[in-house]
Amino acid sequence: MAFALAATLAAPIMGTLADRYGRRPLVLLSLAAYVLAFTGYLLASSVPAFILLRAIAGVFTAGLIPAVNGIVADVAPVDRRAQWIGIVSGGAAVGWIAGPILGGLFYDYRGYETALIIAISMAVAALVTAYFTVPETHQISNSMAGRAALGRQWIRSVNPKASLSAFRDTLPNSLTAFLVLLVICTAVMFAWALIEPSFMFYAYDDLGWSSSMLGLVMSAYGIAMMLGEFGLSQLGDHIGRKRVIVLGLVLFSAQFIGLVFLRNYLPIAVTFVIAGLGNSLFDPAISASILDIAPAEHRARAIGFKSTAGSLGNILGPALIVLFASSWNARDIFLISISVVILTVLVGLAGRFGLDLSTAASQPSNGNTCTGFNKVCEPSLDATVAHKALTELPSSTARPLTPDPLTARELDNCRKVVQDKSNKEVAGSLGIAKQK
Repeated sequence: MAFALAATLAAPIMGTLADRYGRRPLVLLSLAAYVLAFTGYLLASSVPAFILLRAIAGVFTAGLIPAVNGIVADVAPVDRRAQWIGIVSGGAAVGWIAGPILGGLFYDYRGYETALIIAISMAVAALVTAYFTVPETHQISNSMAGRAALGRQWIRSVNPKASLSAFRDTLPNSLTAFLVLLVICTAVMFAWALIEPSFMFYAYDDLGWSSSMLGLVMSAYGIAMMLGEFGLSQLGDHIGRKRVIVLGLVLFSAQFIGLVFLRNYLPIAVTFVIAGLGNSLFDPAISASILDIAPAEHRARAIGFKSTAGSLGNILGPALIVLFASSWNARDIFLISISVVILTVLVGLAGRFGLDLSTAASQPSNGNTCTGFNKVCEPSLDATVAHKALTELPSSTARPLTPDPLTARELDNCRKVVQDKSNKEVAGSLGIAKQK
């Protein structure tokens, strides 16, 4: 709880630091924190010291996910953003699957100290690898204008009203869409965390499973999620973020439905595989949707808020079980989780968020041609400013605005032309140059 609570509070702050000082420092800081935390666990001599170390680790490792997703947003084309987020998440899933298995084996045969020493060694290896291979991808302004902007931010910070306005400026223009995405994150994690305390006892006592049977089901979920993130996450780029989020949520609900209505082991295991595939669909698509609508200079912070929303669900689920454990049985809890996911699906269907890039995969790019803008693809765009900027481009590249959607390649080409023209004011208004 100490780690989760600290990480929940720190994630947006660490994301802000990744936006202000660069992705690379936060990646290295987080990995160094893992090294020091594991070393501290090995040396801790009391429970309070261990809890304190967990809280400190939660704070200083909370920047890893926002910084890594910020790197993906910086370097991946917008029409492959969900795919690369899925690949990065799939890599993390490999660790989540292999770590408990190997850690348990080392603990059983060599003891707690051996398991921690191996964890420390792996953390050091990750830190050294990142130091030599992870570049800085976020362009930090060292100009007078950039320093003046930081000065204005400091001045605003001492004025509560101006500070509130400045905070709003760091959030996506489509604030409703951003809040919908955060609500989905919280609800999904809440639904899973709600059943987690009861699921183990239900499996043992009501279904008669053994420890290995339970472990196999959970491993099947994790493997399905990992393979789905490697192989299916690009669907969010091809058929649209919203469709994939809703589809993923529907599949994710299969595990809860299986626990309520099924009793046999194999069918329940199949529902967990389906749920793992659903998780692999909606999670990268949510992250990509947040990055789509977030200002380029505040993307890591936006992902930090996503981490906080998910952690909040993880905290609220068990807390609710503690309050109502005496009056709810396992099936009641599973039904509540189903209801939460169904409501989340309805919220997803009603929300307007994310890019619809289905045309990007099918429409050919024709050099530096800018065919037009679609507000679904660029929700923060000001059409008047966009028209002014594009009509000022060289005649060989500019065309009037049309209802045709701008494909991802054309968006990149237009951005480059605007940047080459060094018209920073217009490029900033467009929100195109923000997707660096």
